[in-house]
Amino acid sequence: MASRLLARFHHFLLGTSLQNKLIIFFLPLAIIPLSILGTFSYYKSSQVVQTQVCQTILESLSQVNYSLNYFVKDIEQLTMYIYSNREIQDVLSKSSDRPLAEKHQDEKRIQDLLETFLGFKSWNIAIYLLGENGDRYFTGNLLPSQYDDYNVNWGLFRKMSLAGGNVVWDTHYSMKKTEDFGIVLSSGRLLKKIETSQPLGYMIVDIMENALADKYNKAHLQPGGQMLLLDRGGYVISSTPSKHIVGTKLNEPYLDQVLAGSKGFFELQGVSGAPPAMVVYDTSEMTGFKLVSVVPIEMLTKESSSIRNLTLYVIICFGIVTFWLAYVLSVTITKPLRKLKSLMYLVENGNMDVAFPSKYRDEVGQLGLSFNKMLLRIKQLIDEVYKKQLMVQEAEIKAIQAQFNPHFLYNALDSINWMARIHKLPDISQTVVSLGELLRFSIRKGQPFIQVKEDMQQIRNFLVIQKMRYGDKLEAELEIDEEIEPLYTLKLLIQPLVENAVTHGLEVKPGKGHLSIRGRRVGDKVRFEVSDDGAGMPRERVERILSGKYEAPDGRSTGIGLENLRKRLELYFGGRYRLDIRSEEGQGTTVTVEIPVMRTAGEDQHV
Repeated sequence: MASRLLARFHHFLLGTSLQNKLIIFFLPLAIIPLSILGTFSYYKSSQVVQTQVCQTILESLSQVNYSLNYFVKDIEQLTMYIYSNREIQDVLSKSSDRPLAEKHQDEKRIQDLLETFLGFKSWNIAIYLLGENGDRYFTGNLLPSQYDDYNVNWGLFRKMSLAGGNVVWDTHYSMKKTEDFGIVLSSGRLLKKIETSQPLGYMIVDIMENALADKYNKAHLQPGGQMLLLDRGGYVISSTPSKHIVGTKLNEPYLDQVLAGSKGFFELQGVSGAPPAMVVYDTSEMTGFKLVSVVPIEMLTKESSSIRNLTLYVIICFGIVTFWLAYVLSVTITKPLRKLKSLMYLVENGNMDVAFPSKYRDEVGQLGLSFNKMLLRIKQLIDEVYKKQLMVQEAEIKAIQAQFNPHFLYNALDSINWMARIHKLPDISQTVVSLGELLRFSIRKGQPFIQVKEDMQQIRNFLVIQKMRYGDKLEAELEIDEEIEPLYTLKLLIQPLVENAVTHGLEVKPGKGHLSIRGRRVGDKVRFEVSDDGAGMPRERVERILSGKYEAPDGRSTGIGLENLRKRLELYFGGRYRLDIRSEEGQGTTVTVEIPVMRTAGEDQHV
């Protein structure tokens, strides 16, 4: 799908005018950098605002923790007052079987005393005195069953026993019927007789959830945010606005990171569809309790929306200005080009008497001057071509006349062939036929490319003549793969190599000589190898031949010559051919030629 759209866009660009292309390219060049800069600025400003808001929230949490520390200190001081109160010590030291009237009197005294303690502060707490002698004193409306019949090895009581009179804290949660929320935190001490350290009972202060919530409700809570008070183990002591997790262990992915740190803030990626949020937390050095504020990021970055709106406004305005400037610039650039296009159309229709009025000094003006010079040159070339055409016609007439002599020779050779047959001289007949085929092949007009099998047939004709000349001294082997026979090669490509191998290699060799001609396809190339075991050449001569600097000692070229072959290969194939010569004196010579595979005559690309 994407490739199809890209192809359509590419086709559109190729078909649209230069003016539209300039507008299409100018607009992105101007708008994209501004959009990137605006996006980056908005992102950085959002980060700065987010960090500043989180710092403000963290400072607010520190203030709340400071207030909670004072509250905890007040509770601990309250328990210390009760612990050291002489009346409470005396009452709890009494026997459990004292008269009921005395017990009633003691209950009234202790009740008044506890009410007096609570009267100093507007706390939502409950105080319980649980004596070893069975006395039970409390400030609430009822005594919880777990306090009436307590187990010294259970929870808070076990902690108080182990503390030996020091204050302890315990998190727990129990719903009360008369209030919306129950007890979330308890503080307690083991009461002992001051003089003898004899255990007298237990004192417990239960703190209600709203007593703690009142402390941090003063902190600034962002819309959609959550405030939590956690103990050291991660249990929720209090929370707002949601209360349903109070008394349970917090089940959130950020809990471990909060418990591991003391204070700070970090980003929480959205999980299970929840939006990303910032978690800000602070730890009380006194109690170890952690105050946590979870705020959605979108609420923190609302203040940076003005920057976003301003950026969009600037981009839109800049886009409009850029479009206008691109339009004006494109019209200015393309106007002389449209003029030049109209002049070219007139020339295309045969009107050569036009000229570009070049009043510009830029590239377009230079193009117009070049157009005028080109038009003048075309007029001159038309005159020259007309004159040359007359000369070519005259030369063709002369060439037709010149062909009479080769045709006469071919007819004469045909007569000799029939005379040899009449006198039963097959060797002479075969030699004359081969020579006639070579003559006909050399005077034939047409493409410079022929099929490999046709070129090899001329090589066979040439070898027949050479065999007649040298007899058993020459042994030739021709191995051409059938795969390359229908392919095309350069006319007279192999014959100069075979002629040089026979003339300069095998002719001067004493005894019998062997000539091998091979052809096969190698990848996208056709490779020909002409090898002989003749006299060979020194390395210096090979290098001079390949570089085109070699001349025979008598000053003549060696037949058609390797130099002529190299120039023809360069002319028709450029750098897509290979000519290689390997030779050793007294061992022989191998010439390798590689040309591109051609399935049609004159094909100029690899197949």
